Amino acid sequence: MRTKIFIICYLFLVSCSSSDDVPEGILEKDEMISIMLDMYLAEGKVNNLRITRDSSLAIFNAYEKALYEKHNVSDSVYRESLTYYYDHPMQLEKVYESVLDSLNLKQERLKEKKEEEGEGKDKPKEGDAADKDEEKDKNKE
Repeated sequence: MRTKIFIICYLFLVSCSSSDDVPEGILEKDEMISIMLDMYLAEGKVNNLRITRDSSLAIFNAYEKALYEKHNVSDSVYRESLTYYYDHPMQLEKVYESVLDSLNLKQERLKEKKEEEGEGKDKPKEGDAADKDEEKDKNKE
């Protein structure tokens, strides 16, 4: 939903910037990465709810408000920061690279966790196999 808008805006706002200094009132790169990461995760959660668009927007707005409170940032500061980074595509690219790396890492960890849980269900417990071997030995005698 918003991801597509961000990507489209990024492509249209290709201009040069040589300064990595962030002006006062604009979120630092690390803060911006953290907030954007949480925003994308919230957007993903809402998209997986499979509800109507109106309901999903209402839920996302609630998530968004909670995220601003969590990061102790106002929506206007976030939006001004986002505009600043759109106007400085080199810095925006660094932010997006970090966000994508973090999302990929979270995805890999989730896959590993699911695989571990799946293996735990399929494999018999160690004690169970030993108990069965002992029963076989007793039956042979």
